[in-house]
Amino acid sequence: MATIGMIAEFNPFHKGHKYIIEKAKSITGADNVIVVCSGNYVQRGEPSVYDKTVRTKAALSNGVDAVFELPVYYATASAEAFARAGVKFLTDLGCVDYLCFGCETDNIKILPIIASVLNHEPEEYKTMLKSHLAEGESFPKARSNALKKYLKDTKDINEDETELTLKSPNNILAIEYMKAIKYFNSNLKPLAIRRVGADHASTDITFDVVSAMAIRKELEKKHDISSLVPPNAYRFYDGPKPLFLSDFEQLLGKALLSSNDYSKYLGVGEELGNRIYNQKNDYTDIENFIKQIDSKNNTKTAISRVLLHIMLNIKKDDIMEAVNNNYFTSARLLGINRASNLISIINDNSKIPLISKFSTHYHNATGLDRKLLDIQLYADDLYRLVYMTKYKEIIPNEFERQIVVK
Repeated sequence: MATIGMIAEFNPFHKGHKYIIEKAKSITGADNVIVVCSGNYVQRGEPSVYDKTVRTKAALSNGVDAVFELPVYYATASAEAFARAGVKFLTDLGCVDYLCFGCETDNIKILPIIASVLNHEPEEYKTMLKSHLAEGESFPKARSNALKKYLKDTKDINEDETELTLKSPNNILAIEYMKAIKYFNSNLKPLAIRRVGADHASTDITFDVVSAMAIRKELEKKHDISSLVPPNAYRFYDGPKPLFLSDFEQLLGKALLSSNDYSKYLGVGEELGNRIYNQKNDYTDIENFIKQIDSKNNTKTAISRVLLHIMLNIKKDDIMEAVNNNYFTSARLLGINRASNLISIINDNSKIPLISKFSTHYHNATGLDRKLLDIQLYADDLYRLVYMTKYKEIIPNEFERQIVVK
């Protein structure tokens, strides 16, 4: 009995996600699909458009058998940290055979080649990278240029192909997944599947399979998205209301004014911390503030993640403590397909204790486990607060949230 693992956001779940799940099952003949999924915040440095329960319901109705939560401090981290946490989680469950992920290249064979170079960093590549950094290029640009030259010289891979591969966020994540599998010496077998439909960053809704970004843009315009998502996913979206980054602007402004030391937050280096400090009193909204503190050394997404960490009080020392203590102290199940026997399988094989009842686990938790749960709770409480004040509706808190059973 084979099991597929996926690391996902489903922000929101759409036709492309359903295609990848069905394709992966067809290729592997797997019986079960386990997803470790971002909760109420995602890797772009934004709140998820729908909360984790809504997205769990959509996933369970479209081929997923179990959904676990990827804690907020990993879900909103860099691509490398996000991938490592997801791979570590699925590996430690002890019952996952394949790691399935989408990519946007026709030449899937180039992904493990790039991953191998980045894992081993041959001297020739490191010399090229240092040379580009010395010329004042940002790290992502320097890395891309060094890889293009190195792969052309040693693997006879066209520079344009390497550059095109590294421009896609999905390809970059695919490479990070492969790196993480090697880093942990994991038994997970990587399964890359070419995405179909619109490009990851496209907002064009004329495709049969549109991007998650396009769907979020339509939601922001209060347009109907029923034709853009699977029908048995839309039924869960037709009721709950969406949240967007702009809904959190006052909370971020308050957090910026409440601190003078930004270097303690996850992802904040000295230069960026100084820029935030010097500009914080001119904060008006998130979009303009990102422009104010922008620099060639930081992408817009990286800055958005940093600002989210400041707002959510996610400190680098706390997360390093978690990483140094095996990444996970507990695993929170968000939803399960009752027809599967995954819970008994996971209980028999997992290195991570499963949370069966959140309130009981929380009140019994001590030390690092309690600290990490408190970080997660604070982030979820803010999400709930913003939703309720925007829509004047009461929704369950984390102690009231029930495991979704399909």
